[in-house]
Amino acid sequence: MYFPFVYGRRSEFLALRAMLEDHRSLDALLPVIEPVKRKSTDLARCIKEFGKAGQALAVILNPDKHELKPKDEAKAWLKEIIEVVDEHDSIVPTFRCVSTTTLAHVFSFLKRFENREVALAYSSPSLADAELKTLAAHADVKFHIVLNEKMTTAQQKLLPSNKRVDIRDYFNKLDRNSDYDGAELFTDRHKTFSSSWAGFGDYASIGSAFTPGGGQPAAVAIHAIYKHKSTDVWIEHFVSDDTDKDVGSTEDKFLQAARKLVRAAKARPKEFGTNFALDEYTNHVAASHFPGLGTNKVLQLEHHICLMLDLLDGTL
Repeated sequence: MYFPFVYGRRSEFLALRAMLEDHRSLDALLPVIEPVKRKSTDLARCIKEFGKAGQALAVILNPDKHELKPKDEAKAWLKEIIEVVDEHDSIVPTFRCVSTTTLAHVFSFLKRFENREVALAYSSPSLADAELKTLAAHADVKFHIVLNEKMTTAQQKLLPSNKRVDIRDYFNKLDRNSDYDGAELFTDRHKTFSSSWAGFGDYASIGSAFTPGGGQPAAVAIHAIYKHKSTDVWIEHFVSDDTDKDVGSTEDKFLQAARKLVRAAKARPKEFGTNFALDEYTNHVAASHFPGLGTNKVLQLEHHICLMLDLLDGTL
């Protein structure tokens, strides 16, 4: 199974909801959302749509980043969102275990969702081996998610392999869009996970470091994964020709980058595959239309998920 990890913002929600309309089977897909916005409306809508479709979606219910870093804000947010989670059985309540997490904290979470499939996500947990063994044996825990290898190999082995998920950040994030160039290896995990893991995941072409977002970029970049001739997943960076803040418009820069992607995808269909996100890029280029930087982010995530699913089911 494939577990893309995303931070809960509008672009990510739009991309995930769009997947529900795609023709692909989503049986091998389980997105993991870490909420970062105090306003719960967009997340609630995403949960409801996934729930209505009977599609699995993991939602971390103890987030601590950005607008949900203050404990009072996180508490008020949880009160709102937990009601929506309760209404939809396909949603997987997820608890993040960090250095301050105690076994009592986890048991409190498990009791709240008793007799319901849940997930535990580990990010530098301080739980003892005996405590992890207790959690590993708990029937309600459907998945044990290891984030960015922030758990010792010995402790990972305490988790049942048929429930263990490996999510890592494979994206080499650079300071400026203009710094990206060419193509590079992304991962081969789709070929290696099945022997000892239930699934694998990544942080797409966004990265695991949370950044709120800023102003207009000096250059526009599109990061698109593809199937390399080695059958590994590589990522190619399509950057606008204009890379100076004072030269050219954001609209022109987007179209410069999009034209490069569209040309590459058309010339190498066995590498980039075919999907609705690439079709949209093609349509924007044909119409010389700039959909906005937010939509560029949405399309990149959609393509990323589609290609990973195509690799897993052998379509690509």
